[in-house]
Amino acid sequence: MDEMQQQAGGVSYAPSPPEEFCGRQEELEQLSAILSQAGEHGQTVVISGPPGIGKSSLLNRLAYEVQERPGGRQSPVLRAEVFDLPGMIFSAFRELLNDLRRSSASARFGSILDAESMKEAIRYADDVFEKYAAPVEPVGLLPKAGEEIVGVFARSPEVGYDRVYQAFEELLRELGREMSMTGHVAAVLLDDVHLASSHDRRLLRDVVRDLPPGILLAFTCRTEDGAGSGYVTMQEEIRDLGIREVQLHGMQRHEIQELGERRFHVSIDDAAAGLLAESSGDPFGLMACFNALRNRGLAPSRENIADVIAGANDPAGLVFAALPEPVKAWTEDLCVLNPPFPVPVMACMLDLQGADVTLMTDRMQENGMFRRLPGGEYAFAHPLLQEHCRHDLSEDARVALNARAADCFEHSIHRLPGRLYVLLSLADHLFHAREYGKATDLNLEIGLRFHHRDDHDTALMLTERAVVSAGRLGDDALLAVAERQRDLIRQKVSGPVRPAQ
Repeated sequence: MDEMQQQAGGVSYAPSPPEEFCGRQEELEQLSAILSQAGEHGQTVVISGPPGIGKSSLLNRLAYEVQERPGGRQSPVLRAEVFDLPGMIFSAFRELLNDLRRSSASARFGSILDAESMKEAIRYADDVFEKYAAPVEPVGLLPKAGEEIVGVFARSPEVGYDRVYQAFEELLRELGREMSMTGHVAAVLLDDVHLASSHDRRLLRDVVRDLPPGILLAFTCRTEDGAGSGYVTMQEEIRDLGIREVQLHGMQRHEIQELGERRFHVSIDDAAAGLLAESSGDPFGLMACFNALRNRGLAPSRENIADVIAGANDPAGLVFAALPEPVKAWTEDLCVLNPPFPVPVMACMLDLQGADVTLMTDRMQENGMFRRLPGGEYAFAHPLLQEHCRHDLSEDARVALNARAADCFEHSIHRLPGRLYVLLSLADHLFHAREYGKATDLNLEIGLRFHHRDDHDTALMLTERAVVSAGRLGDDALLAVAERQRDLIRQKVSGPVRPAQ
């Protein structure tokens, strides 16, 4: 553990703190203009761009402009992050509800949100969300013979999607009314919406369509197709709904010079800044380059920058080449987990106990490779780091790490919050660990639950995993069950099968 005190990545690759935000004045002006119109008519804006371009950092800065900037609006900000698991927009909206509850209890915004009608809207939405979640989320989990995991689920209540949308619409309408009466605008911020499933995006789309005055909804979306990106499928929705789009591109020369000064305390001359603008104008690539120069003790000259860039296939590779071995081992062991990473699972993956777990969480925030999330969980500081690490795993290492992750989740399952996240993670790890017996049962069961909640795309993905798993097992009876469930869901997705003409 003492070796972990060594700095791994210099300046963190996590989204920029608002006070260190650099450049993007044109984009900030666009956002400011949209924000100024939200008092009269609810406004929605998407911040889009390729990975590493600074979308999350700009969202951080927007939050600062709404809530913290001296002389600014001093308005509530509700923020949630979408991760690469099914049902995450819905989970994000539940987290927004929790943020709203916390804001209403704070001294800062309590007077704004203290109206009884506001409290009642929060209570009602919370009750509806809990009932809607019940068909998927387990009431408890019990071990079954053969150490398999089975969910003990509540009966499906009479709460469908329409009531969830109505409850959230009424909540935003009441919040918007309170904001308009006090001259404020509540900002609802969602990060990484490209990871949402089609069913999740339906909720977002319906909310956008009827967004009330006093509400600004801003979300980020990754434009690169692949790695789970849903931007291509969202483009038509964005256009049809009239959502304003702020597109991010590479940073200009003067912005790169500002980044060097504010975040690394170095002066970048025009020639060096020009090379960076041409070759790696995205903030992630710039951070990787500046950190590499710092780690090697090199001045940020044009020649040194050219050497650093030439020696790496991509910015993430440049980052990993500079890591000390203990940090490399941590990133490899944790890269198969789906964020947010619960601390007990991380400790299990790294084989840490007692005081070493506390030391682990301290080092996580020091080494620049990881970030702590508001709920106390962790994630890689930037998704590109995790994607790179996963890509470099051998097949054998990937299987072994997924098997360890499945084992860690099973051992920690009764101590972990967010049971839907736990079950989805466990189903994913069991499948990729090739533990096909457990994977078939769990993916089949959760797939059926999502099907009952009308999230048919997610249900189909999980059920197709069960089909593959049953096939690998050679269990014809189980395969037939999985195929029947798959065909039933496919029919729901495509509509009734018509007889041949």
